[in-house]
Amino acid sequence: MRIVVVAVALAFLGAALGGLLVGCSSVGPFRTAGPPSTVTIRHTVTAAPPTISNAAPSSAADADAHGFFVFGKGARCIGDDNAEMYMRTEKSALVVCRSETNDLYYRGYRMSDGATIDLYDVYRQPGGFVAVNAPDNARYVITPDGFRLIQNGTVVLNESAVEVGPEPGVQPPVTQAASVVVLGSTSGVGPDARGYGTEQPEVISMGACPNAISHIVWRDWGASVAHGSGLGCVHTGQPPRYALVASDIGMCQGVLAYRALQISANPPPANTSPPQDICHW
Repeated sequence: MRIVVVAVALAFLGAALGGLLVGCSSVGPFRTAGPPSTVTIRHTVTAAPPTISNAAPSSAADADAHGFFVFGKGARCIGDDNAEMYMRTEKSALVVCRSETNDLYYRGYRMSDGATIDLYDVYRQPGGFVAVNAPDNARYVITPDGFRLIQNGTVVLNESAVEVGPEPGVQPPVTQAASVVVLGSTSGVGPDARGYGTEQPEVISMGACPNAISHIVWRDWGASVAHGSGLGCVHTGQPPRYALVASDIGMCQGVLAYRALQISANPPPANTSPPQDICHW
């Protein structure tokens, strides 16, 4: 009888000790159980992304009245010329300057390799500026939100501003070049015409290929005389290039417009046709 009681007691004690050993076998007195590796991964994946893309561009802390002073001369005006607008994106920095003779020019800097570009065919448009690189048939369209590089009618770069100046809401003085001017009028042109009666048209047409010009790049728009260059319409072969000269600013059908347009081959022949009245068709 005593043997049976001892055996039962030993069995109970063994089961209890076994349970304690099982419960303590994975964690010793100097060992702490680490969290599952998926906890950190889950936290990273579910973290809310930053909302930088929705934020308005901040004012530039590393620029003054002449542009940026951290990119050498790449995005800074010449001498004492003041900046009409300066901007930094994730990849570029730029400045639009006004010279002592009241002319606009553009200076750009590419951060990846330090390449720079200076352009002197620059004009104001509503809300910003356009800098023309005529040899490459390209335009830099600059607004407080960023800039676009348009080449041969295609947007090849579109960068958002992260810093911009002057302070938002501060507009440079309006000059004659900033006036909104359109090209002639649509009165009497016909329903299929394009470009006429609009500002800085990229295409003008009377409705048929023989009298259509596309990919027009303008310079000096808003000045007394604006010059443009574009490609004629052909069904086969290389399209001819034309030079355009818009002049005679005045009121036309109730709006300010260039009332005369001269179109000629580029380079123009000796017997260039005189300007055509595009206000009173």
